[in-house]
Amino acid sequence: MPMLREEIKQIVHASVRETLGHLGFTVDDPHAIQKDMIHLRMARTGQEELSKWVKRTAVGICVTGLLYMLWDALGYAILLKR
Repeated sequence: MPMLREEIKQIVHASVRETLGHLGFTVDDPHAIQKDMIHLRMARTGQEELSKWVKRTAVGICVTGLLYMLWDALGYAILLKR
């Protein structure tokens, strides 16, 4: 016997409410859920942006260190020739 469309809707509705409740969302306030989702997205994108800047800074420090070592070695080699 196939399930009626209304029965399926009720089961899905109850499942979604239960799942969101277990995740800590206030199920009765959809605006609060939207605000929470926006906050989560902003936190994720902010973390990704911070991660990019940290990687760029680390690469910059490494390149600067290598250039300094090269410059220092060249200066030392020039001093030895004198």
